[in-house]
Amino acid sequence: MEVTATQRIVERLVRAVAEREDELVERMLERFAIEAPGAGVGADPDLTEVVRRSSYDNLRAALRHVTDGGDPLPDGPPPAAVEEARESARAGMSLVAGLQTYRIGQAVVWDAMLDAIDRLEEDDPAARSAALRTASARAFAFVDAIVPHVMEVYTRERDRLLRSREQRRVQLVRDLLDGEHVDSGELGYDLIGRHRAAIAWGPGSEAELTRLAAALRTPVLVVAVGGQTAWGWLGAGADDDRALRAALEPWPGRLAFGRADTGPEGFRRSHGQARAAHRIGAATGDPLTCFDDVALESVMLADEEAARAFVAAELARLDDGRDGAKLRETLSAYFACGFNASAAAALLGVNDRTIAYRLRSIEQRLGRPVRRRQTELQAAIRLERVLRAGAGRPD
Repeated sequence: MEVTATQRIVERLVRAVAEREDELVERMLERFAIEAPGAGVGADPDLTEVVRRSSYDNLRAALRHVTDGGDPLPDGPPPAAVEEARESARAGMSLVAGLQTYRIGQAVVWDAMLDAIDRLEEDDPAARSAALRTASARAFAFVDAIVPHVMEVYTRERDRLLRSREQRRVQLVRDLLDGEHVDSGELGYDLIGRHRAAIAWGPGSEAELTRLAAALRTPVLVVAVGGQTAWGWLGAGADDDRALRAALEPWPGRLAFGRADTGPEGFRRSHGQARAAHRIGAATGDPLTCFDDVALESVMLADEEAARAFVAAELARLDDGRDGAKLRETLSAYFACGFNASAAAALLGVNDRTIAYRLRSIEQRLGRPVRRRQTELQAAIRLERVLRAGAGRPD
């Protein structure tokens, strides 16, 4: 078979795969979270976005090489791939898991290639076979070329961080969170007393946590964990929610807090709660997310598939017409106002008859009174807000 014919089929395959890039990147991220949990995808919102950008850049670079052949990396590795390697090292992620994501990504792309070849109107089996062999060889060449670059960047960044004093503190914090004994004097923070974990992300995150601690007149431990994200623990002065909220000032970043707790175990528990609140705050874009306010969503999101099924079972019937959004808004206001229809009407800026009509419509679609299912409906509305916000985040 002539080379030009093989190349023509390869180019058609690449075009078919490129048209699915959004779908393929999402599939990669799903598999990374399940098959390479040490890479941090899904558990760390900031790192997940870095990996998402890297996946797009790597996919596009790989498809260019599958199309053109030649040098797999004529201009070096994609910038986003370099950023991912550095951020993974800073976040303490596993290099083995990071490299595994490249093999997973390759498998996702290869499955898409096989789907595309099945759809091509090409009767010559030899032509199809030659095109697949060419595409496979070039895809492997790309991965083989980029992996050494990724390893080098990761290793260099990890070694640099390990040599720094700040990273020593980060490592002590990670050891403590992993259940190991850490001396308060070595860490420079009292682990015996009360503390409340915080996560800040955005420009000047470390400075913002330090400023907040000064405003509350409480000791603080702050460590940078990559990019613009910082973890912090505020001392006993952060117990009071009202005092904490009063100490907040306008800031372009966002904050998440756990509950105040005591001792090393409380240090760990509060941090776990702050991370759960961080995940939800990163999805919704709220400037402040406290675990107490999203504890229900956090528990239910432990199994996202089950959470989505629950929301659909409770609320999908509200979408039978064009006014599903208004009905949800009405239901939320009705619950928030303690089942007072007049108060809900005032909150939404409509008249009482409108609220009554909407409530009748809701109950007709649900097939039961709202009050009979109030707990489940309230939970579903809260959970849907987070799920919809997360699905709509920018790439």
